Amino acid sequence: MDAPLAAKSGHQGTAMALAPLAHVLFSRILRHHPGDSSWRNRDRFILSGGHASILQYAMLFMYGYGLEISDLQAFRQLGSQTPGHPEVGHTNGIEVTTGPLGQGFANAVGMAIAERNLRARFGADVCDHHTYVIAGDGCLMEGVSHEAASLAGHLGLDHLVCVFDDNKITIDGSTSLTCSDDVAMRFRSYGWNVIEAGEIGEDLDALENMLTQAKEHVGQPTLCILRTHIGFPSPDLTDSHEAHGNPFTAELTARTKEVMGIPNEPFWAPTDVVKSVREFAFSRGSKLANQDRAQSAQSLLLSAYDACWQQPDQESVRGLLPSFDSQSNFATRQAIQKVIEASVSAVPGLLIGSADLTGNTGVKVGGQSPHTKNAPEGRQIYFGIREHAMGSALVGMA
Repeated sequence: MDAPLAAKSGHQGTAMALAPLAHVLFSRILRHHPGDSSWRNRDRFILSGGHASILQYAMLFMYGYGLEISDLQAFRQLGSQTPGHPEVGHTNGIEVTTGPLGQGFANAVGMAIAERNLRARFGADVCDHHTYVIAGDGCLMEGVSHEAASLAGHLGLDHLVCVFDDNKITIDGSTSLTCSDDVAMRFRSYGWNVIEAGEIGEDLDALENMLTQAKEHVGQPTLCILRTHIGFPSPDLTDSHEAHGNPFTAELTARTKEVMGIPNEPFWAPTDVVKSVREFAFSRGSKLANQDRAQSAQSLLLSAYDACWQQPDQESVRGLLPSFDSQSNFATRQAIQKVIEASVSAVPGLLIGSADLTGNTGVKVGGQSPHTKNAPEGRQIYFGIREHAMGSALVGMA
């Protein structure tokens, strides 16, 4: 509440309602290490509704990713580490830039495709992480969510978990104004496992159980439908669309803090609590990362897996590329196909695909098998007529 109030803009309502879920994710579920945010086999967390960025920044602050109170005080200010929407490469701990609704969901599908391919090719000893994404009503109204969810279900991406923040509110008002979809039925038709968790938003153990069930499910991605109350526990704006896109006033903030039983002090965060949480996060993360590396070291495929993460040597790749006569009638797509065929063996991390235009675009490469649910080691991805999802998934894969 304090950061949007100070910035005079921001979306605290969703962040308030999802704070318990985020706490359970970061403390009990996610395999992550604040001291090694580039650990390859870490779990990925994506906040698809990037407008609720203060939720993610609060977690990164509490769990020791480098943000401090001064960064939260600079929320949404030019040049700060806490811009209005999460930006990858700008703030430590952010996996992908999100903002346009639904894009983060589709980015997560791309990450899950990449993980599934690497796991199939090199084994779970070196690659076995999960991707968790929080998506709201707006994310699932956007068309890209249909394309991406359909693809994820078709491919059986069982290391993908989406929590649907079902608060039934958008900026304009109740979702009844604009949408009457049966989300559970919709996702089951895509081939997803669906957990209808109900109103457990404040029950930490129930949230952990929900996420554990989702994580352990095999053969399908999982959608957890969590009924939440935007703005909770505000005595004035809980379940109100006014809690969505407008910062609380100082008076509303004070009344909410009174209900919560915390001091009405700006950016109140007890030093001992922050210190304890960070020590726990570093200890837990170090143990998880060390266990993972010890396990990976036993794999005979570790060096081949490592090669997928290396930047290819440009001179070596250039030497493999074909040359073309600019005066010839050689079609551009044929040239593209020759270049890709020359690159695919030199760049083991390269995946190729098209949105139902494989022949027209020249991305069909000889010797590469299709990437399917039953053969995820394939490097030729058939996205189907899903251009929007393809573009977003490629961002996640990269």
